[in-house]
Amino acid sequence: MNINTIARSIEKGIIYTLIVLMAMVLVLATIELGWLVATTVKDSDYLLIGLAGLMDLFGVFLLVLIGIELLDTIKVYLKSNIVHVEVVVLVAIIALARKVVVLDIEEISGDVLLGLAAMILVLAIAYFLIKRAGLLMTDTDEPQEVKKVIKDTTNEERAKQ
Repeated sequence: MNINTIARSIEKGIIYTLIVLMAMVLVLATIELGWLVATTVKDSDYLLIGLAGLMDLFGVFLLVLIGIELLDTIKVYLKSNIVHVEVVVLVAIIALARKVVVLDIEEISGDVLLGLAAMILVLAIAYFLIKRAGLLMTDTDEPQEVKKVIKDTTNEERAKQ
């Protein structure tokens, strides 16, 4: 056995451990979310949840969603040994969305709000560019289709001139 084989075996063991641990955390977080929903509804008047309770519920819900996306990132890495930037950017967008949902606007300065807005804008642009680039590179299995898309685009540009 060479050093690369040993390192790859250790890496796979760590990845499998991360998958199991993340799955356990997600199961516990989902149970916690269910418990929180049940107790919030039980403690509310006329089965109506107040705004603060809704914000707490949405925050936990988005936290579970972030965990699911992280688990998906780990699984994709295990299969292809490649970190998919699209999923990482998506996790960042969801995390920022969670932050915005649970944010108390009255206690935040304008600078922080502008910073959050800039981060959301940059991540949205990054996600758009990643998706757009992925249409030409990864969404088709046959190279002819990619060539056809490029050829059609080139023909359209020539027609405009």
